[in-house]
Formats: sequence, C-alpha cells, structure tokens
Amino acid sequence: MTRRGIAVVAAGVVLGAVAALAAVLLTRDSAEVGAGPVPRDPSGVEARTTLSPRITLFGDTVRAHVDVTLDRDRVDPDSVRVTAQFAPWEVVGTPELVRRDAGRATFLRTTYMLRCLTSPCIPTGQAAPREFVPARVTFRSPGEDAGRDTVAARWPVLLVYSRFASASLQRGPTRTIPWRADLVSMPEATYRIAPGVLLALLLAGAALAGVAAVGLAFLAWPRRAPAPPPEPEPEPEPEPALSPLELALFLLEESVRVDGAADQRRALELVAEELELAEWGDTDLASTARSLAWSEGVPPVSETNALAARVRASIEAAQEEEEHVNGDGSVV
Repeated sequence: MTRRGIAVVAAGVVLGAVAALAAVLLTRDSAEVGAGPVPRDPSGVEARTTLSPRITLFGDTVRAHVDVTLDRDRVDPDSVRVTAQFAPWEVVGTPELVRRDAGRATFLRTTYMLRCLTSPCIPTGQAAPREFVPARVTFRSPGEDAGRDTVAARWPVLLVYSRFASASLQRGPTRTIPWRADLVSMPEATYRIAPGVLLALLLAGAALAGVAAVGLAFLAWPRRAPAPPPEPEPEPEPEPALSPLELALFLLEESVRVDGAADQRRALELVAEELELAEWGDTDLASTARSLAWSEGVPPVSETNALAARVRASIEAAQEEEEHVNGDGSVV
C-alpha cells in the first residue's frame, strides 16, 4: 500500500471513531437534557419563596421572589397564577415575571418590590420579625376539562431593625446583632451548551485538526527523486569527407558508366588541374589526364584505372616524403 493510501485509511479510521463517539455522547446528552430538572413533587409543581434582603432597616426596599418549577407534561405553564399578600407592606410597581424552559421543565419567577413607610412597620424595639401570608400558586393540568390545583409556599421571616438601633450600634457594642446566616441549597448548574455536545464538538475539532496535520505532513514529506534520464547514445563519428581529388579518382576507378563518359571526362579534367597545381604534381600525368578527358571516343576503363593508380602512387610518395621532414624543414 502506498503512502497516500495509508494516510487516507488513517484519516478515515480517526473520523469514524470520532463520529461514533460523538453519536454516543449526543444520544446520552440528549436523553439527559430531554428529561430536564423536573420537580419531584407528585403534583408536578414545586414552589419556593425568598426575600432579599431578609434583614433590613425601616423604610428599605425588599425584593420578594416566588420561584415555581413545573413539569410541562403534567402542568400547563400558561395556567400558573401566583397570589401573594404582603400587608402592611405595599407592592411598588408591577410584578416582574421571568420564564425559562429546559427540556420538560419550566422555571417561573415572579418578583415583587416591597416597601413600607407607615407606622405598622416601625419595630417596637431594636428589631421586629415580620411574617407574610403564604403565597398561593394555582395551576391546571394540560386539557380543557382539568381542574385547578393549589400549592402554598411559606415566606421566610423578615427582620426589620429600627434606624435608631442602627445608630446606637455604630456608637458602641450591643447584645443584639442584626446579622443572620441562612443555609440554602444552591440551584442546579445550567449550561449554554450541554457538556456532552461540547465534548463531541471539541473531539470533532481535534480530529479535523489531526487530519489536517496528517495532510500537511503528507504534502511536506520529501518525494523520491525521479530517476535520471538515460544518457543518449553517442552519435556515430561522421565519415571523413572525401576531397574533390579523391572523388575524381573514385569515379575513374568505377567500372560502370551510369551517365556515359561525362563524369569520367570531368574527373579527368579535375585530376589534370590538381596535378598541375600541387607541389607533388606531375606534368606528364596531367597531360595524359587531359588527353583522355578530351579524347574523341569514350575513355577506356582500363586507361582511367591505370591513370588513377599512377596518381595514387604519386600521392603516397609525396606523403612519405613529408613524414621524413622535421618541424624545422630538415630532412631525416
């Protein structure tokens, strides 16, 4: 298997494993999110009340919260009504309603702004506890003929301190301390993205980054150097070109006369000129060659062959004489 095939198989295995793990995580997480933090109460509704702050001075503003958690399979969220009485405290402004859905569960929070500036709210001593009438939450199950049910939620005790007592506390120690600790359970953690989905997305991103890294490494891997091309075969050495004299002698030695005596006559005239001009030339041979060239009849083959032989003998004799001459012109 080639390197490309190995890289493709490895990338496919990684992506397949990540896809399978992501599917398992998404299935598990969807089941968990679909269930939601549904109430444990048989009625499908849980109500809780809080006061903020629970320890206050006369004339301060207090926020009262009614938190309702319900299961939409058993309770219609639009049918929920909250009724609360805070006399002698007055509700300032319009109550605020907040709704949040998570899976099958729905969270409803109703917030009241309370304030009391009348004499019934003035503590008789340094501090006075105040208890409100329990809030009532009415609701109806899904369906047109379902009746309404009610759940009561008790308010925590509100401690109201006198502002005169607060001034005395600033001047010196006192036996009454306007602080109180409450141990409350924290609400369940919520997530913008479910942990399982986030983990699957991170794993998918890591797998894609790994595949990209493998691809980049494959592209950057040094390739095998291509084989050098074969060396061209040496060209054959060109045959030495024949001189005009050699060509003329070759024609004189030919026994077949293709175009009659024209080539032989031209060859004889060329041989005559070379013999007259060359240092090693022979005038007698030159005259014989010219006589044959201009003879009335066709020059016989025997005479042209004999003439060519004599000329070659003269050339060889001249070459042997040159070989016995040194570079300074002296004869050995």
